Amino acid sequence: MIAPIPPLPPSPPAPPTGGAAGAGAADSSAGSFHNAVTNALDGLQQTQNTASSAEAQAAAGQGSVSDAMVAATQASLATQVTVALTNRAVTAFTDVMNLQI
Repeated sequence: MIAPIPPLPPSPPAPPTGGAAGAGAADSSAGSFHNAVTNALDGLQQTQNTASSAEAQAAAGQGSVSDAMVAATQASLATQVTVALTNRAVTAFTDVMNLQI
């Protein structure tokens, strides 16, 4: 089974603008988003590595072909979900950048 992507923690209330405090708050929220994305991509990489090793074991006659097929399907699905989320994020970013001020 594909491990779920952990939810993002709620962002702390924004402090008054100005000074170094505002920059620190932006860095901490950016760091938590960065960590969430990094962890999700690491999970995808782990799923793909597991599928690859299961396929190699099945090809060598040391593993089950059905286990290799399940692992390959999980890796494929995880990759498809990641690509879809990436496309949505790029579309959302483009929409925000095209907003009229």
